[in-house]
Amino acid sequence: MKGLILLLPVLLLASCAGPSPTPYAGHPGILRYDPANRPALGLWEIDHVARQVAAVAGRRISGSVQQSIFPNGPVASIQETSGGDRILVNPRAAREIPLNAWAFIFGHEFAHQVYNFGHRGNTNPQQELRADIIGAGYARTAGYKLVPYLHWMLSRRPDSSPSHGDLHWRAREMARHFKVPTAIEVTYR
Repeated sequence: MKGLILLLPVLLLASCAGPSPTPYAGHPGILRYDPANRPALGLWEIDHVARQVAAVAGRRISGSVQQSIFPNGPVASIQETSGGDRILVNPRAAREIPLNAWAFIFGHEFAHQVYNFGHRGNTNPQQELRADIIGAGYARTAGYKLVPYLHWMLSRRPDSSPSHGDLHWRAREMARHFKVPTAIEVTYR
């Protein structure tokens, strides 16, 4: 059986193995350390992350983050309304994705809105990568960490589609753009 293992260099793993700051949802502006890179405690924490990233992107959120009724739908979607952006998140993703990763996911989605490209599934891998890079800029400005996010992306099962491209390729391209070295080790079993 062939397997592909994607790893960040040991130095980078060591730098993100310790506690990384994540925003404390109960107290905006205060950071707490979260060594487990744990999923959100609830939608209220995801909502807090979305608002921080939205502020950097110059977006206004209408209401609070809601769960989508489609369990097999996208991880997150943003609908523009006259009162601001309405954010829906996949219920399973809400339970599993780490808070730090949510910042980059929302940044990606806000980049689509701000730069008006790739709406309603009409995207290509280059547009998705562009949204990744712009969105990562929003998330980093809001105080979230890129290396743990890249590590999380590379830990996901390889996933590819004609509209979004390969997830691992996008992670490596983001790392290249932000000058974060990555190492790829291929093992065959």
